[in-house]
Amino acid sequence: MHKKIVHSFLITFLITFILGFGLLYVSLYKASISQDRQYLMNTVKLVKNLEIDDLNTTRLGDTFKSEDIRITIIKRNGKVLYDNYKNRIREKHLQREEVKQAIAQGTGTCIRHSDTMQRSYLYVADYEEDNQTIVRLAMPFDGLSQSISILLAPFLFSIAVSFMVVFVLSKKMANEIVEPFKDITNIINSTDISKEVLSFHKYNYPELYGITDALTNMSEENKKYLERLEKEKKVRQEFFSNASHELKTPLTSIRGYTELIRSHTIQDSAQIDTCLDCVLKESDHMTQLINDILTISKLETEEMQVTYSHIQVKKLLDSVVETLKPQIEAMHLNVYVNATEFTVFASLDHIKGIFYNLISNAIKYNKQNGRIDVVLKKNQKNMYFSVEDTGVGIAQEDQSRIFQRFYRVDKQRSKTIPGTGLGLSIVKHVVYYYQGKIHLTSKEDVGTKITVELPIIVKENPEN
Repeated sequence: MHKKIVHSFLITFLITFILGFGLLYVSLYKASISQDRQYLMNTVKLVKNLEIDDLNTTRLGDTFKSEDIRITIIKRNGKVLYDNYKNRIREKHLQREEVKQAIAQGTGTCIRHSDTMQRSYLYVADYEEDNQTIVRLAMPFDGLSQSISILLAPFLFSIAVSFMVVFVLSKKMANEIVEPFKDITNIINSTDISKEVLSFHKYNYPELYGITDALTNMSEENKKYLERLEKEKKVRQEFFSNASHELKTPLTSIRGYTELIRSHTIQDSAQIDTCLDCVLKESDHMTQLINDILTISKLETEEMQVTYSHIQVKKLLDSVVETLKPQIEAMHLNVYVNATEFTVFASLDHIKGIFYNLISNAIKYNKQNGRIDVVLKKNQKNMYFSVEDTGVGIAQEDQSRIFQRFYRVDKQRSKTIPGTGLGLSIVKHVVYYYQGKIHLTSKEDVGTKITVELPIIVKENPEN
């Protein structure tokens, strides 16, 4: 890039210099011709005022000759009467361009090669109508070759000096242009983009701000992305830890009860049935765990096949509360349900999952003899559902992560409470699937309230 800039500057300079010199030369050339022509024109007018006898003397001719000016007196018929360079000229001059112009217009001028003198001349002629004569003056004119020979040396000297100056300045300017790019490259190479955000200096070129701003934004996005990957990695590790614990516990129980029955240590049929009931219970727990994992996976990849139907939500809520009644009674909880009967059009599994997960969490993380308030109502096109408990609450630093998959707040307490931390994540994905809203408010040792709004209301109850 540095060489390219220097070369571009030098080539541009050479082209510009040559064009400028050419224009200057043409201007000077034209000005010189105009000046010489005007000088000859003024001189020829003076000569016209002299007596013809004076013209015949050699004195005037010698004076012009000393100044390298040729004077010729020509009759109207083209006969040469006098020439200070040639004693006798027999050739008629009527067809000379300057003579024809002078006869036609009064004056004439041209630049041409003289056959008589074997040299190029600038001619000026003036026609005197009274005595039918033409006075013509001429001075040697060598044209371009003469001008070039005069200007060549100054031209070569000036172009050499200018070339060196431009070369030095172009290298300096190229360094100034390339230096910021080198600085940007060094900053990128020396920055650990997985931990730091790129930060650039202020440069003198506003055009670089777009590049540096884009690189900084890209660096910030990359850092956020890597941080998000790291967080997801930790979440997955936590999930595998929780999931393996949840799977290991029922498997251990199933294996223990199975070995107990297989060893025939237990002979009583009632005890055998109890063991088998425990095996079935642990199998159901494993099945629920696997189903939750599959559900969250399908919701995140949007691969779940959804079947819509008209649902009477109050009846569905009552059935969910009835299902959770054993857990409610075990905790001695007071559950208050304020529900309005209305119909929604959605997936039965989705709505049931929202009801079950929110109420189940309110039970599991509540206190003995605590309270749960469940509200179900409609608001224009939205279904409004909230669950509020008087449980342990959620710390402020955990509230932003509570809806992440596999995340559990109280690690010590979670070991004694069954679950994988998938429930609220499933609820969040279902809410987003219907383009609804979910909101959480919580305070430690006071309780938690989760509110869900879904735009799935059916205005009129369907007949079927």
